Amino acid sequence: MSCYPINLKLSGKRVLIVGGGKVAYRKAKRLLEAKAEITLVSPTVIDELKYFVLANNIKYYQREFKKEDMLDTCITFAVTDNRRVNSLIASLADKHNLLVNVADSLEESTFTLPALIKQGDLLLTVATGGNLPALSKRIREELENSFGEEFKVFLELMKILRPIIIDNIDDEKQRRKIFRELADLELIRLLAEDKDEFLEKLNKSLPAKVRKICDLAYIAEDGFGL
Repeated sequence: MSCYPINLKLSGKRVLIVGGGKVAYRKAKRLLEAKAEITLVSPTVIDELKYFVLANNIKYYQREFKKEDMLDTCITFAVTDNRRVNSLIASLADKHNLLVNVADSLEESTFTLPALIKQGDLLLTVATGGNLPALSKRIREELENSFGEEFKVFLELMKILRPIIIDNIDDEKQRRKIFRELADLELIRLLAEDKDEFLEKLNKSLPAKVRKICDLAYIAEDGFGL
């Protein structure tokens, strides 16, 4: 299966979930994290999803799917246990050129969801083209052990440092050199192992002009949040 990987901004966008089981619940949680405007359609829902809908003020229609439900949606998830309904949703999506993910049919889906590792702004995804999702899960579990919370904290620090470096280092080659040195996995992992050594090495990677503007010792007082 040939796919084009993409990260979508769904904030404020209407997304439809048809189905009320565990798969629908998992989709709803991830979509809420993306700040999507979720609409759920299903005659019944599992308890976890019911409480989730109530707690997050999600629009829920307790009935069977209608084709009108897909009006003004940018993405639809067909996750019912009814093959006929899922296929109907896929057909309507194809007719109206809409993105659809069909839980029980890779062939009818216009996109798939990869296994996901997220640490703050760091996002890693793994996919196997639908051939063996269990392998995606296994690789994701291995990656989770390699990319811990220190990467989240480091990228929060880069939100502060990067604009300062760009604004104060005029030479483009020097800027690139600084960013290459900062993109050091061993340096980042020191955050979880030895914060004092991390701070020392980080300071060595930064020009004096940047160190003067950004008080890293002050930022480090709370242990960088770890």
